[in-house]
Amino acid sequence: MHSIMSKPIEHQQPAVVFSLQYFTAATVANKMSYSGYTKYTERDNATDLSNDVNLLQQRLAQLETANLSELEPTSQRSDGESVDTLDGVETSVPYQKFIDYTARNTATELDQGDEVAKPKQQQLTPTFDQRTDHLTVAETDQLRQKLDTAQANKGVLWAGVISFSTQYLIDNHLYDPKTEACDQQKIKAAVRHSMGPLLKSNGLAEKGFWWGDIQFNTNHIHVHLGISELGPRPDKIGYRNGKRVATEARRKFTQPSIRKIKSQVFQALIALDRPREREQKLNLEKRLGVQRASLRQQLRQTVGEQQLQALFASLPADKKRWRYRSNARDMAKPKQLASDLVNQYLQDNPEFQAFQQTVQALDQYNAAAFGQRTAGRTAHHKEAELRERLTNALFKACRELPDNEQELTISGLAKNFTAADIEANRQRIDALRQANRLQPTPAKTKELRQRRMALRQQNARASQGKVQQAQRVLTKLSQESTPLNAAEREARTFLSGRYQQRLALAKLKLQAPWEQMPIERQQLQDLTAYFTDVVNVPIDKLTAPQVAKMQARLAAESEFNGGSVVSGVTWSKIRPELQQALSEELGVKLTKPSQMRAQLQAITKQQQELLRLKATLASYKEALPPAVVQQRYQKIERLSAKIKRDQQSTKKAGWGPIEAKTNHWKPRHLKQFQRKQQQASHQILKQEGQQVKKQLRRAEQTHYQDLKAKNALFNQQQAIEQAQQERGR
Repeated sequence: MHSIMSKPIEHQQPAVVFSLQYFTAATVANKMSYSGYTKYTERDNATDLSNDVNLLQQRLAQLETANLSELEPTSQRSDGESVDTLDGVETSVPYQKFIDYTARNTATELDQGDEVAKPKQQQLTPTFDQRTDHLTVAETDQLRQKLDTAQANKGVLWAGVISFSTQYLIDNHLYDPKTEACDQQKIKAAVRHSMGPLLKSNGLAEKGFWWGDIQFNTNHIHVHLGISELGPRPDKIGYRNGKRVATEARRKFTQPSIRKIKSQVFQALIALDRPREREQKLNLEKRLGVQRASLRQQLRQTVGEQQLQALFASLPADKKRWRYRSNARDMAKPKQLASDLVNQYLQDNPEFQAFQQTVQALDQYNAAAFGQRTAGRTAHHKEAELRERLTNALFKACRELPDNEQELTISGLAKNFTAADIEANRQRIDALRQANRLQPTPAKTKELRQRRMALRQQNARASQGKVQQAQRVLTKLSQESTPLNAAEREARTFLSGRYQQRLALAKLKLQAPWEQMPIERQQLQDLTAYFTDVVNVPIDKLTAPQVAKMQARLAAESEFNGGSVVSGVTWSKIRPELQQALSEELGVKLTKPSQMRAQLQAITKQQQELLRLKATLASYKEALPPAVVQQRYQKIERLSAKIKRDQQSTKKAGWGPIEAKTNHWKPRHLKQFQRKQQQASHQILKQEGQQVKKQLRRAEQTHYQDLKAKNALFNQQQAIEQAQQERGR
């Protein structure tokens, strides 16, 4: 037994530290052998085979000795030296030293017979493994042979070190600073208990093997670990760019498994006489589990049905993506909505504050055990885990919504008609439409149809709410003490009529199509066309009745404004509230009253010109040459851009649905479009030429028949005259 250096007692030192590195057969070729690492771990100047004392048993024995010394008499030898009595047997070894000697964990194995006298192959070594605390020399040779086999088969060698804080070992009766004794047996048992899960977590449960040695040659008692595999683990098969690719198995151990072995060793070495410390982490983990379950249960009761419906509306059609860790692009908005709901739920929540306190206590415990570098890591991890579970709980609640899709999509979604709700439903419709193109199913088609109906009702409800709010403002202005002048009464009449029309349109849109009478359907078509925006209406969807209704609206606005800059309503005599209402209804910027009439008149004329261009192009596009069609598109685009700049940035009047912007510029594939236009023009000219030829042929045939008939009549007349002459003779 060599002398062991005294261990310094350092405070603020992590109780358990674990480091690990790996070597491959290729990196150590011609430099070292795997089997040589065993000689490094069990070298005599670092290990101590005999320094293995059960300090807890020794402490109990000391207490027992103190009690026995008061009861047992002390015998005297003939030479005057005191003799201790043990079970009636006198021994020259003092009782205290005898107890210390028998408390050694290696006493039975090393002292039953002379260890040195044993054959060399049967002598014990300080190396331990999964089966025993002390390998024999023969077993160590077998271990080296296995390592040579692993290196020949291109297996990997992992070299690890578990280091302990001296104060931690003292507190748990694993090291005595006075005698420098160490309880190696308990340390080995703790390491052995944690090695199985470590190997299993990293795919080494079948072919992996390990060994270890406790060393004393540094400031901290530490365990050197060696891990290897008899053969390399199979490669992982994957696909990259459509090709089958094999990748090597992971060599670095996962961080969760490394954190777990430190935690398991730390917990296993806590002394049995310290039950509070032993159960502290377990109690904190249990408390966290209860608080986490309570927060998750209360979340479903706190989140409203409308909020859940809005979240459901934003989710994609593929339910497999409904999870927190999904990186799909169409899950970005649902995850943000769910995160906002979770943040709103956790804000000023007493249960969450208690959860944070428990997490802080667990974080302090782990910082004391594994070092101050880990401070804050547990709190961050546990809170992030809680938010992930709460978000997944919301997605699960969306899955558990009732199967009544009619109520879910139409009635349920129509209750939420904010701009965010409408946009979320629109995105869901776009996703369903795209998914249905790739793989149409009856369920997707049905949901798409119902969501479109729900979107129609959402827009109608949003418009209805805004119009009703505007009506209340108008009524409040009429009830003020200051009476309305002539210009204000004219403006009120105009706005009241418009509001009534918009409310009638919203009411018709809220009705189911199959419940409407024919007259109501016609009224719905007329009002929809009346309020259609000239700028955003697609050219290919313009019809003659639509154009007539839109022209009627523009004529009414022009008439209200006076039809010219000279006549019309006097904007300067209208109070600001009415000016604001008129600017929102007519879709113009609110500027100086002296400029409002001219500005509105200019916008009205621009819209009338734009409508005329679109109507002309919609009716005669196929008959026009491609160059003319392109010029019309360019003119429409410039005029539309100018109207948008002159109008407000928001949707006209703010009542209508949120529509995607329509691009009136030339078609996306211009050459293909021009080719089609040329083909259409040639076809038209060809048809016209054929018709002209038919008419010419028809005329020629008619002329020929007329000539033939004339000739026949002429010949007949000549025959009659000749017959008469012959009779006269």
